[in-house]
Amino acid sequence: MIAGAFDAAKAAWARAERQETIKLTAISYFVLSDEEKARANVADYYAGAGAFTKIASETFPPGAKAIRERATAFEALGVDELIFNPTIADLNEISRLAEVVP
Repeated sequence: MIAGAFDAAKAAWARAERQETIKLTAISYFVLSDEEKARANVADYYAGAGAFTKIASETFPPGAKAIRERATAFEALGVDELIFNPTIADLNEISRLAEVVP
């Protein structure tokens, strides 16, 4: 899904004859601790978004291995910057993320 969006952005960039190199940025929710609470938080945030609520709350990576896999997948797509957005209001999530994805 996202690969197609990046391809479309690159094509539009080329059609516009932009001389600068395109910068691809992506964002992903993540959780390292309480997955159930994290999914509930995201579902609550998107409660009025119809079908997107389920997509947003069920597709982010839970745990260190899944987070590393997400980072690797975006790197393979040529993403220049990946922003990880925590789903739990706990600063330890950020500290732990720094250990998972140095």
